[in-house]
Amino acid sequence: MELFEFILLMLAAVSLSNLMNRFIPSVSVPIIQIVLGMLITWLPLHFELKLNPELFLLLFIAPLLFNDGRHADKEALWKLKKPILLLALGLVFVTVAVVGYFLNWLLPVIPLAASFALAAALAPTDAVAVGALEQKVKIPHQTMQILEGESLINDASGLVSFQFAVAAMITGVFSFKTASISFISISLGGVVLGLLLTLVKYAVVKWLRRLGMENVTLHMLIEILTPFVIFMAAEELGVNGILAVVAAGIAHSFGYKKMNPEVAKLRVVSKSTWSVIVFVLNGLVFLLLGTQLPDIIQTIWNSAEIGNLKVIMYTLLLTAAVLGLRFIWAILMDMVEGTKPRGPWRLRVKKALILSLSGVRGTITLASTMSLPLFLRDGTAFPARDLIIFLAAGVIVWSLLASNYLLPLLLGKETQTEQEEEEVQAKIEILRNVVNGLNELSTDQNRLAIAQIINTYTSRIKSLRKEDKNDKVQRALGLSILKWERENTLHAVQKKEVNPVTAYRYLKRINQLLFMHTGDVRYKKELFPVKQWIEVFGMLHPARLSIRERRAELAKLRIQNTAYVLKELNALLAKGETDMESVSSLILQYERTLLLLTRNESDTYNREEFDILMQELARVGIQLERDNIQTMFETGRISRQGMKEMKRDILFMEHDLREEMG
Repeated sequence: MELFEFILLMLAAVSLSNLMNRFIPSVSVPIIQIVLGMLITWLPLHFELKLNPELFLLLFIAPLLFNDGRHADKEALWKLKKPILLLALGLVFVTVAVVGYFLNWLLPVIPLAASFALAAALAPTDAVAVGALEQKVKIPHQTMQILEGESLINDASGLVSFQFAVAAMITGVFSFKTASISFISISLGGVVLGLLLTLVKYAVVKWLRRLGMENVTLHMLIEILTPFVIFMAAEELGVNGILAVVAAGIAHSFGYKKMNPEVAKLRVVSKSTWSVIVFVLNGLVFLLLGTQLPDIIQTIWNSAEIGNLKVIMYTLLLTAAVLGLRFIWAILMDMVEGTKPRGPWRLRVKKALILSLSGVRGTITLASTMSLPLFLRDGTAFPARDLIIFLAAGVIVWSLLASNYLLPLLLGKETQTEQEEEEVQAKIEILRNVVNGLNELSTDQNRLAIAQIINTYTSRIKSLRKEDKNDKVQRALGLSILKWERENTLHAVQKKEVNPVTAYRYLKRINQLLFMHTGDVRYKKELFPVKQWIEVFGMLHPARLSIRERRAELAKLRIQNTAYVLKELNALLAKGETDMESVSSLILQYERTLLLLTRNESDTYNREEFDILMQELARVGIQLERDNIQTMFETGRISRQGMKEMKRDILFMEHDLREEMG
């Protein structure tokens, strides 16, 4: 019962941390969670949590890395492979060597192998923490892509290095040649196993679907179990489980590229489920650190070997060493990245600083150090284990604080606001491109269906825009429409296509509206040219019409004017010189009006065929939007967070479309 209460308390604390972040946004969520974890230990609970290091690695690292692999941007990984590999592999191994020797020199109480283990744990960056930071500080798009790709690979390389260092510490034996060969073999073995087990999983899922088992809950459960099964299988076979789950995650992302009825609903459920899982796991890691810190701090504080102020200073020095080494590496990368000009040194140094401060430490570092074994092979306690965890926690806190308070100063608030506005404009441009693409498909048969689909996109555009500008555009378009109707009515009278009395009454109303909106007295005084006035009065007597004939004449004139206005609006849309969503919205209104005016009572209207046409066009719009989102993301016009929001909207649109189709 105590364990169940403790779990509920931890989950409540995860939720509370995000609520508190709303009121104190200047403090990052991980720091709040660490503090809450410490507060939990002061509650009168009758439960003492004892962490199993191996279980900790399985429960937290396997699903988190699997999810990172699923959301990896493969094209960005390939395009930026050089800087990503230099950071994810080169910098990791340099950090292990340099920081390991530095730590052993700084604190001889920590053995060299254990120092290498801590350095390896500190090497990986945390993309989740950076992603949370990006919501407050706009990190440059390419830098964010590099950080995400780096964290995916350096999680694996750092953890593999960590495992080798721990193995050397436990056994007391280390051979560089043996370790190198073993590193390559178990790494390749892990990747191959991850891919093979993914294929097996897909074969099982396909078999289940053939049996008619389309239950989303069943398939979601299989997906959740996948990283745990792959990790455990890899560890049993002696290959690297970390690389196995990363490879499996990347392989799964290709499966979701397919758009078919079987995966449509699963995509929506999967996204929501994994967001909750990742949110909870990341929160629990920092909360668990907080629950462990009081005992660790007390142990360090009571230690006679190291003073209290000294150990805090050591965390600062270690943080400076890690970030400083990263800064030097970023400068060296910039220097060797070709011979073409790279801009002034000031901007290059600023870019290196942003890359360095953005590389915060987080979940993987914590999970690694807290998975350190409690005892060596001979049964003695793992040396300085509490001190290692304390130092790792210190580096995490200092790096989080540095990124929270130094990055905004480096990037500037004005730049962030400008970039947010640019992203909004990019989102509007995406939706406008969809509208243009749909307009190109317009025919006489589908114009009303396309107009209704376009109306959904124009509504989304309007929600992104400022209303004052929109009001001015709408007013200008309204005046243009009145002038077009007046122009076409005069033209119809001149060509004797409409009864002049009907035209006179119609023009009188239009001129009154134009005078009210513009104040131009010409619209109040003049209706027809003088020559046409003579014709009008000459025709008044013989042109007496019945009420039915008068209505028919008015309908005929309205049809002509509506068609003319539609022609002019489509011409405006083709030019692209004005507000396209406002024009598209008006086109929809006039399309509906024209349909009502021209449809005879005897016409049969097949609603089912119209619905099918709407669904087909909706699919076309969704695909156009998806393609434009990817293009905008790749060119840096929208952030990853913005891309995720728009793709989330697409997922729900697809889900609704599938539901409508039954």
